[in-house]
Amino acid sequence: MSNPYLEGLASIAPEIVLTVTALAALVFDLVVKGRESVRVGYLSLAGLAATAWFLFGQWGVESHMAYGMVSVDQFGNFFKLFTVAALAVVVLYVMHDRRERTSGVGEYYFLLLGAAIGIFFMVSTNNLLLMVLGFELLSLSSYSLAGFHKGNRKSAEASMKYVIFGGLSTGIMVYGISLLYGLTGTIDLSLMATSPNLVAQVGSNPIPFGIATVLILAGFAYKISLAPFHFWTPDVYEGAPTPVTTFLAVASKAAGFGALLRFLAALFLGQGATALGGYGERVALMLGLLAAITMTLGNFAALRQSSLKRMLAYSSIAHAGYVVVGIACMTREGFSAAMYYLAAYYFMNLGAFGFLVYFEGVTGSDTIDSLKGMGFKAPLISIIMVAFLVSLTGLPPTVGFYGKYLLFVEGVDEGLLWLVMIAALNSVVSLFYYLRVAKALFLEKPAEQDAAPAPVLTGFVTVLGLATVGFGLYVAPLESWATRSLDLIRGVAGS
Repeated sequence: MSNPYLEGLASIAPEIVLTVTALAALVFDLVVKGRESVRVGYLSLAGLAATAWFLFGQWGVESHMAYGMVSVDQFGNFFKLFTVAALAVVVLYVMHDRRERTSGVGEYYFLLLGAAIGIFFMVSTNNLLLMVLGFELLSLSSYSLAGFHKGNRKSAEASMKYVIFGGLSTGIMVYGISLLYGLTGTIDLSLMATSPNLVAQVGSNPIPFGIATVLILAGFAYKISLAPFHFWTPDVYEGAPTPVTTFLAVASKAAGFGALLRFLAALFLGQGATALGGYGERVALMLGLLAAITMTLGNFAALRQSSLKRMLAYSSIAHAGYVVVGIACMTREGFSAAMYYLAAYYFMNLGAFGFLVYFEGVTGSDTIDSLKGMGFKAPLISIIMVAFLVSLTGLPPTVGFYGKYLLFVEGVDEGLLWLVMIAALNSVVSLFYYLRVAKALFLEKPAEQDAAPAPVLTGFVTVLGLATVGFGLYVAPLESWATRSLDLIRGVAGS
């Protein structure tokens, strides 16, 4: 006789393993008192490997619910594996960051794992209460990580700004959720979409539903750095330790997109949600306008930055705008293109931040001027960085090129030619500030300062660079993974 409780535990085995790993990392760090924090890093990597093993075990399993709140499906699996892979890279960066070796950083790993637990729940639930709790767990860990260097003024400022903007955005989102609950009597998205009360309300007076939707989308926009909710991003990215910035730019941002995609799919594209499908066109138009503003602001602001970290911050804002091009299509194919671009973003952005971790340790600075002539001192990692810059621009033969190609094709097919043209022009603008880095590395006279070897870090960045080019030439695996992971809107007519 089956036991539903034990079956539920088996369904959330990855979350359980991640939680046990976080607690073990905390206890182990207390025992060694920060003296051997690198061992905590190895423990974290082992826990992430075990988590990935359980996630692969759930690959291909039929979608089902655990405890009526956690959705075990391939969509959630996509973002969980994305998070585990990104977090493993970030842990490696922490372990090999010269600027972090002078002090025990064992707390890093506990906070990073805690943030990952929040991500796991927020991307795999239709229950808005659990989604908000996941948001908050991710946010609280991120606030602490951003201010990890307590004696650094920029780090303290970054953490304070993050807390203020984060608290405001959460309040706005929760208020929107309360309005939806008042209209439907439920906090389950799949039940909201088919609620007779909501359908009748939208048919007679859509304003209350529109206000609730806008407020909730504002909360998501904050997490993924869409304009005008992006103000925190440059200061936080610059002030936070570079490995933390890497985590925020890749894993945290992808998690925000995962929750946003689930929210939109459940309300406007899920089975039985056809009654709200017409209203989804208005939401799509609003998202398209936000995407145009976001990518334009991000790219033009990046042109003026002298700090490589701030430049990558504005670049991440611009790339959030590109991803929203696919989301604004409000189709299965558009969502698939957005997920492919997130996978592409994983390789090129993690690699770019790995380059930054290396050269911050060499030069002690994150300015573009500090890189002048350094390409001759560290040729391998510098050449790989050029590949990342080419991919971020969207030029062949890189994974970033094919990602933008998919987004642009879906945008044109869905009548968003105006948005695709804006995105294409912004890609041209981005070429100018990305190539400034290449120019500083190779077109300035060789630097007098030597670059100390870091074989592990250089090797890992090289692997990411090869993947950036390799998946640009052979796109089938990532494209197939993104397409197969959209089981949450399976069977939607016209999608």
